Amino acid sequence: SPTPPDECPNGHAGLRRDEDVLDTWFSSALWPFATLGWPRDTSELRAFYPTDFLLTARDILFLWVARMVMLGIEFAGDIPFSDVYVHSIIQAPDGRRMSKSLGTGVDPLELIDVYGADAVRFGLLAMSSTQDVRFSEERIAQGQQLANKLWNASRLVLTRLPEGTVLNGKPMVAGAVEDAWILSRLEWAKAEMRRALESFDFHRAALGLYDFVYGELCDSYLELVKPRLYAGDEKAARVALGVLAETLAIAHPLIPFVTEEIWGFLPGSEGRMLAAGVFPEADGARVDSEAEEEVGRALVAVGALRGWRDRVGAPPGKTLLARLEVTGYGRTREHIARLARLEWSEGPESVATVGVPGGAVALLASDDVDPEAEARRTARRRETLEAEVARARSKLDRPGFVEKAPAPVVQAERDKLTTLLSELAEL
Repeated sequence: SPTPPDECPNGHAGLRRDEDVLDTWFSSALWPFATLGWPRDTSELRAFYPTDFLLTARDILFLWVARMVMLGIEFAGDIPFSDVYVHSIIQAPDGRRMSKSLGTGVDPLELIDVYGADAVRFGLLAMSSTQDVRFSEERIAQGQQLANKLWNASRLVLTRLPEGTVLNGKPMVAGAVEDAWILSRLEWAKAEMRRALESFDFHRAALGLYDFVYGELCDSYLELVKPRLYAGDEKAARVALGVLAETLAIAHPLIPFVTEEIWGFLPGSEGRMLAAGVFPEADGARVDSEAEEEVGRALVAVGALRGWRDRVGAPPGKTLLARLEVTGYGRTREHIARLARLEWSEGPESVATVGVPGGAVALLASDDVDPEAEARRTARRRETLEAEVARARSKLDRPGFVEKAPAPVVQAERDKLTTLLSELAEL
């Protein structure tokens, strides 16, 4: 009661206030320093107060957060944290409030049983936003895919290490262009991850990690370096192990359980926990723009050649004869041949050309490539492209469309026309 009662309605006398009762939010406001031994001067209090930031919800900013600041200044002599991150509220997939009574709630323990704790953590971080967000089970599944991909990549590296290869803190030395490329890309990933975490942009951190692990580490680098690993190349093994270790370190804040488990298998990690380590600093000396350009071109070329194979129905296991009609692929030409299943030849007769950065690859006549069928396919595709180009140009030539349609729609149509013209030029 805000005012003392004159008498008890039940006739009891001697009413008095209990002096040991404190409003729950005021007692909670003591939490930042009371948990560290205050009012005693403890080593924990000196080490961990004040901390860096608080994660909270917007509905208790004045009930709890403001009180922690006031009592921190009053009793501990300083604010308890310098930043407050107000997380978004996750809504049901249809946009309604999550509620047991409405049947719109999601049990996180059930999600953990299906996908794993790391996947749920990753998915929630990937959903995070400055606005309220709708729950997406696809993001949770994406986290599971990431954990599985990282686990399988680790198994590949660890089962191909020559005896005596351990983490020893020495600088990694590139033995081939793919080593220089992944070391350079790793530095970008480390810098980007630090920027995202320090700015509380967890969505960017999660998806950036996914793209690096999936696209660059696993689908690109490990495919490029695999023959050297299988051959027992020591330089390749040391770089692969070092890159794996640093990837685990930058991934640990987002998926801590699987990264800690894998870390325990790394030779040279004995007696150290990843959680107790230091987040890796980006090293600008490792950035190699030349290697990035070379390997980047090669990966685009492989994608174009694989796309051509799919379009013409070339047997996946068949190696086709081809001629590289462009320079600048000296250190990557054999990677292109292996990944696109080609054999370089100087045979004169070509039945098709595939555009690659800087030039083209000519596909040569063989038992697996029918020149007449390829000519017919090319002609049909050219007709389709020419018709689509004409439609796009007609739309962009109409003043009503350009002036009245939303700017993003107009730009999308312009981008579409550019893409069509590029493919037509390749044909």
